Amino acid sequence: MRISRFGIATTAMFLVGIIIFAHSLIQHEETKRERELRHRGNYLVSLMALHPMEDFNTGKREFIVKTLAEYVTSEGLVYCIVHDQTGAPLLSLAHHEVIDKIPSDIRQRSLYVNGLVHQTFKMDGTDDVINEFAKPIYQNGQKSGTVRMGFDLPPITIFSASRVKLMAMMAFFTFAMGVLVYYGVTLALRPLQEVNQNFRNIYQDSSRGPSAQVKNGGVSEIIRELEQSVVKLKEKYEKIQTENVNLTTKCGIISFEKNNVFNILDSINHGIIVTDIQDNITHINTYMLNLLEKTRHEVVDHPLAEVLGHDQITAFILQQEDLKHSKNSGYMEATFPELASGEFFQVSLNYLTGKEEGVIGKVISFKNITTEKTSEKAKHEFITHITHELLTPLTTINSYNEMLMEDEIDNMEMQKEFYNTISDETRRLTRLVKNLLNISKIEMGSLTLNKGLVKSDWLFDDCLTTVEGAAQKKKIAIERNLPDHFPSLFGDKELLKVGIINILGNAVKYTPKKGHIKFTLTEQDDLVVFEVIDDGYGISKEDLPHIFDKFYRSADDRITEQSGSGLGLALTSEIIRLHGGEIEVTSKVDEGSHFIIRLPREEYYLGKQ
Repeated sequence: MRISRFGIATTAMFLVGIIIFAHSLIQHEETKRERELRHRGNYLVSLMALHPMEDFNTGKREFIVKTLAEYVTSEGLVYCIVHDQTGAPLLSLAHHEVIDKIPSDIRQRSLYVNGLVHQTFKMDGTDDVINEFAKPIYQNGQKSGTVRMGFDLPPITIFSASRVKLMAMMAFFTFAMGVLVYYGVTLALRPLQEVNQNFRNIYQDSSRGPSAQVKNGGVSEIIRELEQSVVKLKEKYEKIQTENVNLTTKCGIISFEKNNVFNILDSINHGIIVTDIQDNITHINTYMLNLLEKTRHEVVDHPLAEVLGHDQITAFILQQEDLKHSKNSGYMEATFPELASGEFFQVSLNYLTGKEEGVIGKVISFKNITTEKTSEKAKHEFITHITHELLTPLTTINSYNEMLMEDEIDNMEMQKEFYNTISDETRRLTRLVKNLLNISKIEMGSLTLNKGLVKSDWLFDDCLTTVEGAAQKKKIAIERNLPDHFPSLFGDKELLKVGIINILGNAVKYTPKKGHIKFTLTEQDDLVVFEVIDDGYGISKEDLPHIFDKFYRSADDRITEQSGSGLGLALTSEIIRLHGGEIEVTSKVDEGSHFIIRLPREEYYLGKQ
């Protein structure tokens, strides 16, 4: 029976050892393949993002497709899609059924995140797990496209020859350890077996009668001593049990408070890393894990410098060693170009101190200050632009005025020209100030629309009348296209005039002499549509996304030589938006521009409330 129990126990331990080892092997293999996949995906998508967008439209496109096709069969690449700036697919190496099964939220996040992003998802309608890596393509500091690559995880190959040998060795050692444990337990229990034998002897003596008890007169004494020992053991056990309950309660409270602290850190909207005195990470919050694109297992108990991989931050922390005993520590600004392109972070360092141990760790925080930096830059650019735009006409007015006051100009025609220039610059200043006020009111939500009946033919004629003089000076022909029936609008006529005149004025300003402009009014469904088409200088692809930004002006010499504040189109866009409309523009350099304004048509009847 003893041998049979030993055999069963040994077999059970052997099987348990094999199961534990196989489970550990599977976990190790999964971790390894995920790490390799992440490394391969980051490398390939970063390599693809180095290509300019032109490579995907030229002869290099075929070479890129052939290279990617090899990865489809050998490296587990499921799809590769290159999107242009608008999000439209420019190059697609995937079956259309695969693309249809990609969740839309995965696509949206990949297209609108400005840095390298890794997402894991299941394809719609399947159990296939895909790892998508995406990274923007930048040209001249501007985002021009996005590369997306999807990989599936390679299968786990556990039962290779080397692993089978390793499992056999582990099985042998498990069996050997089972034997050793059995004999070790047997030796440890031998004293208890002797005590048990003594009790059996006492029992046998007591069953023989009084003569045996007299012969063995020490039996009753032994029993009393054993009874006292059992009582003492019971008292000690109860005391230990009480202490154990208290300790368990305290440990539960501490664990609860610890989890609360960790939950609070995870809810903070900036990164937190806690290290020990040797700079090994003891805790990291969720925000920082997402920023570094790592798991907690890859970070905790690892050196800070190894996890961050950021030489400037490491040097900053080393420089702060002299501030260990200071309550106020320093900070620095840092970026993570590969992980969060275009974003800025304020890195702060504080020291953790114990009651007696002194410094016991560090807390490094990473606050995203991109909004503050952008606001600061925008404020600086605003002041620079507005100063220039105000000083230029003021300087001209002041200079001409001084020359006129000092009677330096005797010629009447020249004086008249000077007065006209002063008048033009004054009007320019007035328009600039009005535009600034209107934009400020719009942004603050305090602009009041004086809505009323607006006849589209009157609005059309008023806008043309304003720009015809400037067009005639440049001998620019303006073609009018009008409908047989003029629809009505319900809006603020003066503001609508400002918006349309800004576009017409730009068409005249940026069209060369003897050019041509077409101004069209049509009705489409429930919309009133104004179109301005010119054959002027046009707008480049780089400038097109920014033409409605305040103070933005193209770097094209033909544009910069013309006076302007960069506020006209920004104001026009806001005016059209306030009227529930939309504005659209298409343009090509040296071919001209096409602006379309769509406003909702709303009939206005007398007596309408």
